[in-house]
Amino acid sequence: MKQCLEMVTANLKNLSQALTIRKVILSTGMSTDEKSPLVRHQVPVYVKFGIGGLAGVTGQALTHPMDVLKVRMQVYKSELLSTMKQTTRAQGLLGLYTGLSASLLRQITYTTTRLGIFNTMSEICEKRFGRLNYPTLISLGMLAGMIGALVGTPTDVVMVRMIADVGLPLEKRRSYKHAIDGLFRVFKEEGIHTLWAGAMATVCRAAIANGAQLGTYSRSKTMLKDTGHFEDGLPMQFVAGLMSGVVAATASLPMDIAKTRIQNWKESDKPPGTGKMLLTISRSEGFRSLWRGFLPYYARLAPNTVITMVAMDQLTRFYLTHFQS
Repeated sequence: MKQCLEMVTANLKNLSQALTIRKVILSTGMSTDEKSPLVRHQVPVYVKFGIGGLAGVTGQALTHPMDVLKVRMQVYKSELLSTMKQTTRAQGLLGLYTGLSASLLRQITYTTTRLGIFNTMSEICEKRFGRLNYPTLISLGMLAGMIGALVGTPTDVVMVRMIADVGLPLEKRRSYKHAIDGLFRVFKEEGIHTLWAGAMATVCRAAIANGAQLGTYSRSKTMLKDTGHFEDGLPMQFVAGLMSGVVAATASLPMDIAKTRIQNWKESDKPPGTGKMLLTISRSEGFRSLWRGFLPYYARLAPNTVITMVAMDQLTRFYLTHFQS
């Protein structure tokens, strides 16, 4: 937790420096970019959070099978095709939707928080400083992701366990009925602290993934629009989502693997910390194993990013069109 607070403090410092530089530029009368549409149109804070959660649930519902394959590859150190075959043989096609209730609940907590905070903070900063630069967007994304990760870690723990259960011997399976059952059982059987197992790895992964995803998505839209070949609409949002997905997947996968291993820890002793887990995986399985499951991870993250970001933009546009006077 101390490390988490240090990361938040460092992130706030970087954000403050970036905004200070922007303020100095504005005060000197130098040219600035036009303000984004979000600055000109007000969306209530509670609507931003609601839109973020709905967009996240939409994206996850359509890409959850890739999450299932990714988690099982990371836990059982298997390849994509063999994991897919084992899953469908043992559980049928519905096995690809194992843990869906926990996954959707995670989006309601984690994505509602991170997108709501990011959109609210970016609008406040744009009002004051104009169009935000890339480092500022990344800092905002990292901060929003870290806060969202702390809120969403309990549901993430349950989701990972529900997905990984099938590979365990019958006597060791947890067999959670659904997400709520899993949360109550973890609390009752293992203590409240276990609900935040792997929190450091989760926060680090969220900081990297959200800084890359949200910052790159916003910056990519600006860059694409500046080319003159794109207008603000679905094609631009789609391309920007693909671009941000590549950056986010590459940067965050090692932390995602460490998080998965810690949350699914079955040994009697205490699980290792994030850094030690990364070193253990690298030494025992090879450095490249830190990117095990990249294909399903990207196959899930890229469309998830596209669907979530496009849904967020379209829902915002819908609200402004039909509910804003």
